[in-house]
Amino acid sequence: MRDRKRRLEAFSFFDYTGIARHLSRMAEEGWLIEGMTNFGWVYRRIEPKKLSFWVSYFPKASEFDPEPTGEQREFHEFCAQTGWAPAAQSAQMQIFYNEREDPVPLETDPAVEVQTIRAAAKRSYLPVWSALLLIAALDCGLFVSRLLGDPIGLLASALNMFTGFTWLLLFLLCALELGGYFVWSRRAARAAERGELPETRSFSRVQKGALVLVLLGFVYWLLSTLTQGSALQRTVALIMLPVTAALILLVNGVKLLLKRLKAPRGLNRTLTVLTSFVLAFALMGGATFGILRAVRNGSFDRETAEESGSLPLALEELLPGSFEDYRREVQREESLLLGRISTRQRPRPDAAAGERPELELTVTEVKLPLLYGFCRDSLLGSHEDEVQDGQAVLADHYEPWDPAPWRAQEAYRLNWSTGYLDQYLLCYEDYLVEIRFSWEPTAEQIAVVAERFAK
Repeated sequence: MRDRKRRLEAFSFFDYTGIARHLSRMAEEGWLIEGMTNFGWVYRRIEPKKLSFWVSYFPKASEFDPEPTGEQREFHEFCAQTGWAPAAQSAQMQIFYNEREDPVPLETDPAVEVQTIRAAAKRSYLPVWSALLLIAALDCGLFVSRLLGDPIGLLASALNMFTGFTWLLLFLLCALELGGYFVWSRRAARAAERGELPETRSFSRVQKGALVLVLLGFVYWLLSTLTQGSALQRTVALIMLPVTAALILLVNGVKLLLKRLKAPRGLNRTLTVLTSFVLAFALMGGATFGILRAVRNGSFDRETAEESGSLPLALEELLPGSFEDYRREVQREESLLLGRISTRQRPRPDAAAGERPELELTVTEVKLPLLYGFCRDSLLGSHEDEVQDGQAVLADHYEPWDPAPWRAQEAYRLNWSTGYLDQYLLCYEDYLVEIRFSWEPTAEQIAVVAERFAK
């Protein structure tokens, strides 16, 4: 039977009511809190009993303090005289418990308590959450900007969808946290004038729900990358994930080690920050250098035979001859909304000289019918005439074309300044196909394309 366990809790800094109520329930189940870390709250097994908890705030405390300051020790001695024993501490937050029935409150002046919590919040809680809110807002803005500029590239990427969803959740959580704090602050100030301290409104369930959604999104992205991503994408994921975990563990380890060595607060903070920069540069820089070197050496130029052989359409199906000296470039992306595969077949640099045919193809699968028109219009809008003084000086647009030979619902051909190019946009029931030939396709070749995608 375990004597200790660790739980990942989610409570607002100012949620003294929710924290005290939760710890009381845990004590009744036989678990007493004894530590609060970045990796969860630590509980030790006790005889199940009813305990009272009090959450106190000490604005001058810091997470880098090696031990309680003189003022904190004096406060702990005062608490001990009234039966309150220290249980755990996290920066400015201190938690005490009392085994007596109906114990005397640690703070009897609500106005002083509210002022103390406000002062503690200004030290770390408000700056951190305000910075996160700003960062999340900027990233949400970048997400929307890219959605307007390259919606298919964004919506077809599991990574982009995961990061965009995460930043949106973070923005909403930050807004909820800060909004909840300022609402509580106003209510508490008014209640303090009447000699009362109001209960806090807990957002614990919302925070835990958001965390679960982020974890599910992360698992979905990781599985999508490992099963459907390119060799480069899989390599980046498999390298960066342990590197990031190692960076977090090492930086926290340095901070805890300095605290055990009784290093002063300022020295601990300085060395921890420096360590984070040095380790981030060393680990991330080393991983990035290794990946870029592998790319330059051509390690990711060719997909495996299985991946490169599964093209939606290949030159071998359209033209006679051998294409063994051709390079097959394949890029796959897929999310819950869209799937996209882009391929290109072209001669290798060391192939025989002369004019050789090339084929480029991008197939977009629209999984959500509501997005079909949006994606089609986006592809049509990706080519726009260059206009000066109200007149087109460079033609670059898709024009409607006869869809019957392609057996498509709609068809468009690219019109450029030199005339029509052999590049088409074909609209099928669930697919949008962009195809570019380096030659003018024959009726037989168009029939092969139609047979492949009309199904």
